[in-house]
Amino acid sequence: MVKAEMILMDIPWECRFGREVQQGIYRYARSDRQWWFARMQFCVDNRWLRYANTVGMISARPPEEYIPQARRYNLSAVGVGRWSSSSDYTGLAYVDVDPKALGEMAAEYFINRGFRNFGMIAMDDQYHSAYRGEAFVAALRRRKIPCDTYDYKRKYPLTGEPLPSIAKASESICRWLMGLSKPLAVFCIDDAMGLWLCDVCRWSGIHVPEEVAILGADNDSMFCEMAHTHLSSIQVPAEQVGFEAARLLDAIMSGKKVPKRPVLLPPMEVVTRQSTDVLVIEDLYVTRAIRYIREHAHEGIFVKDIIAEVHLSRRPLERRFQKALGRSPFAEIRRVQIEKVKMLLTQTDKTLEAMAPKCGFKTVTRMNMAFKKDTGMPPGAYRKQFRSQ
Repeated sequence: MVKAEMILMDIPWECRFGREVQQGIYRYARSDRQWWFARMQFCVDNRWLRYANTVGMISARPPEEYIPQARRYNLSAVGVGRWSSSSDYTGLAYVDVDPKALGEMAAEYFINRGFRNFGMIAMDDQYHSAYRGEAFVAALRRRKIPCDTYDYKRKYPLTGEPLPSIAKASESICRWLMGLSKPLAVFCIDDAMGLWLCDVCRWSGIHVPEEVAILGADNDSMFCEMAHTHLSSIQVPAEQVGFEAARLLDAIMSGKKVPKRPVLLPPMEVVTRQSTDVLVIEDLYVTRAIRYIREHAHEGIFVKDIIAEVHLSRRPLERRFQKALGRSPFAEIRRVQIEKVKMLLTQTDKTLEAMAPKCGFKTVTRMNMAFKKDTGMPPGAYRKQFRSQ
């Protein structure tokens, strides 16, 4: 009988991120690894830590909680889901979704929909902590755009009548929302928080998305579809996080050194549902043009097609675009096309030849040139980087 190595998985099941991380771990182990898994959340006394054949751990808890255990029992350990550049445990083996890239994606998404008022909500005890929200705020700050962050310790003034039969925390969030300028775009660090915020808005009479647009993260369909107004969310490569965490753990147990930097995977795309399905742009010509671009960019449209659609000459249209979005109509067409290319590169195995016509490009050469100009690398290298991380 082959002696199996015990690997501890300290990862929650209640959210999609945690479940998919574990799927990725199992996918790696199914190749030829003699690994036996124990889920620590089901073992209150943590007896698995003391087993002689327990050799590794993959944990989603904060490092200060699991690192002392790993060191005490001489276990190789990899962290997932809580990476922060400000962690006191620098130099740890870590795999996660890149918070800076996620914050950039959320900020860019809201800005492209015309929002000028922003909020962020996170709780210190949340699974992903507050670092995702901090990245969102930082992304806006780099553009010199302010963002109001909800502070659960602060007492917000009452605006209007108090809500009957509502939890104290929900009342506090409601007061925070009431005091901010509308229309407002709010980023939540995960979908559970987004669902909560949707409920608060519903019971306090705040219209979503017309007054408050809400974006979550992880694209957990259960939370997103439980919301009265279905929640938009950022899709993340959670299963790949698990796969890379298992591969990194295997390398460390084989004697390789811990990487100097964490393995951070880019988020995939924003999945738009009702909670953000609105354009907050006062210029009706620009609004109509943007809708047309989003619906037809993959067909290879040009600025002349937009002009024919909105019945406005080129120069006035370009001036209106610059005022509303800070870029030209052509730049908006190209941005939407490049985003489609990124989605296909990271989520499908389509060849570049098959992708080009689906993204609005007549030839692969033109697609490659446009993609490299926008991202600094050709499509093939972008796909390879994503899948090697």
